Amino acid sequence: MSNWTLARRTALGLMAAAPALAASAARAQPLPGPWTAQGDVTTAAGSLHYATLGEGEPLVLLHKLGGWIADWRHVAPALATKHKLIVIDLPGHGESRMNGPVPWMMSLPESTAMVLAVLEELRVGRFSVAGNSMGGIIGIMLAALWPDRVRTLGLVSVSLIEALSRETIEAQDVERKATGGVLTANVFNTLVPSVAEEQAAARAHAGPWLRACERGVGFAGVTQYLPRIKAPTLLVNADRGQYVRHIETGLAKIPNASSVVIPGSGSFVHQEKPAEVAAAMNAFYARHPAA
Repeated sequence: MSNWTLARRTALGLMAAAPALAASAARAQPLPGPWTAQGDVTTAAGSLHYATLGEGEPLVLLHKLGGWIADWRHVAPALATKHKLIVIDLPGHGESRMNGPVPWMMSLPESTAMVLAVLEELRVGRFSVAGNSMGGIIGIMLAALWPDRVRTLGLVSVSLIEALSRETIEAQDVERKATGGVLTANVFNTLVPSVAEEQAAARAHAGPWLRACERGVGFAGVTQYLPRIKAPTLLVNADRGQYVRHIETGLAKIPNASSVVIPGSGSFVHQEKPAEVAAAMNAFYARHPAA
């Protein structure tokens, strides 16, 4: 098995957990947050759930693969002092609902188009966007394909990967089937047990959509889109874990990128160090105010 295959399996696979934890996660429901309003936007493929907080320039927050809007609940109040936050449950995640059976692949362009449909329905014109993991990759797609819409881009612990072939993705499926879908290694780990428990609950809530969206991320890749980004971009990462290795790629390929490293954190830095991440993001927005 290649190091890349192992990284993909462990990065996006289910976290190793005891049976009791898995059972409780399967029953878990999305967690409450500080949101002042919530709603749903219907698209041809299904409905996406969103929440809002604050007033000011629009800032869209997108969660990780196997996450939900509650991932941002501890960072949100500090960001909402000068922004109107629009936090979206991505397709197949949280309280979003998709039409029909789960496809083999939920393509990244489809997910991105659905997010843009929410913003169109809410009459959001120009906006900033920040995302973690898959949410950051969708943010990259928005910034690269709709550069006039995206004012700034925040990439909070995001894998900047090249596209995988269908054969590689199918080989991953075979490996997962051989192990029963449970992986014993987890290199994209967290240092906070409560974050690990919440992640397990969110992943269980997404169910089969988790792998469908994961295939879409792998098939699309992202590195080819990075040079097309015009928006000022902030990379926020911890000082350990697998996301660290993508900092160099981001700084080299994104034309106007800067980086902040938060010490003493694991892979999901915005959940483990929300005050530090919020401060770094607010400082970035202060350097790039709206015209």
